[in-house]
Amino acid sequence: MASDVPVHPPVGVVRPVTARELPAEDHWPSGPTRYEVKADGWRAVAGVIEEHRPVLFSRQGGVLADMFPEILVELARLPIGTVLDGELCALVGERLDFNALARRRSRDRRRWPPVVYLVFDCLAITGADLRQRPLQERLDHLGELLPSQPSVLQPVPATTRRNEALTWYDELRPHGLEGCVAKGMGTSYVPGRTRWLKIKHVDTVDAQIVAVVGSPARPTHLVVRLPDGNLAPTAQLETVQGSAVGRELADSIGEPVPGGGHRLTRPLVAEIEIGATRHRTLRFVRLRLDLGT
Repeated sequence: MASDVPVHPPVGVVRPVTARELPAEDHWPSGPTRYEVKADGWRAVAGVIEEHRPVLFSRQGGVLADMFPEILVELARLPIGTVLDGELCALVGERLDFNALARRRSRDRRRWPPVVYLVFDCLAITGADLRQRPLQERLDHLGELLPSQPSVLQPVPATTRRNEALTWYDELRPHGLEGCVAKGMGTSYVPGRTRWLKIKHVDTVDAQIVAVVGSPARPTHLVVRLPDGNLAPTAQLETVQGSAVGRELADSIGEPVPGGGHRLTRPLVAEIEIGATRHRTLRFVRLRLDLGT
C-alpha cells in the first residue's frame, strides 16, 4: 500500500557544518550529544519501497543499486517503507579505502572491493515519516531494524562520551576515519545545512570541474567552480593524480579554451582542500565519482 511508504528515496540529506572542535556533551539543550565516526566513503540513502523493492541512491540522487547488489540483498530483508541514511565504505585490509570504491564501477566484479553500509539514521519505517522525530527515537527504530548478526548493514560506531570520540579522532585515521560528527539526541532530521557539527582532519569542499589545463590525458591543473560560484585553478597535480584524472575524464573532453586547456562535456566533482593562507591555494584531493553524473 502507498501509505506503507511515506518517504520515497531519493531525498535531501542533512549536511553537518564544519567546526574547529567537537562540542561539549551538553551542547544541545534538547538532549545529550552523540558523537559518530565520520567514515571515508560515499553518502547514500537506502530504502525499501512498494513491492518490497530495495533502492539505493547517492546524496545527489544518483542510482547506486547496480554497483552494490549485496547491499540490496540485505535491504530486501527490511520492512517495506524503511528509509536509511548512511555511508558506503570499501574495505581494503583493515582500513576503509575511499579510492577503492571507484572500482565498483567496473564491469569486472573480480575488481570489486568488499563493502559495508554504515548506517547512522532511520528516516522512515512502515507507515511513518520519522524525520521530525528526535534522533533518539529514530535510533531506537534503527536498532530494531538492523540485523544482530554480522552483515554488510552495520550501525556506525558512536558514543556519548566526548573523550572517547576524541580518541577515535586521533587514533583511527590510519583505518579510514575522516573525522567525527556530533548530533543532538533531541534534534530532528532537517535536509541541507544543519546545526549538526563535524570536525575533519583536513577541511575540504566539493567543487565542479569546469576545465582541465595541459594534456587531457595527463592534466597539470583543474579549473573548478567553488561552492560560492567563483572559478579558480587548483595547484599543480601530482603526476599520479594527473594520470588518474586523465583516465576518468577521457570521454568528457570538450572544446579547447585559451591557455591550452579543455572544457568538460559533463559535470564531474572533485574534492578540493582550500589552504588557510592569504592566497588560498586549492589542492586537488580526489575525484568524487559518487557525486558526478
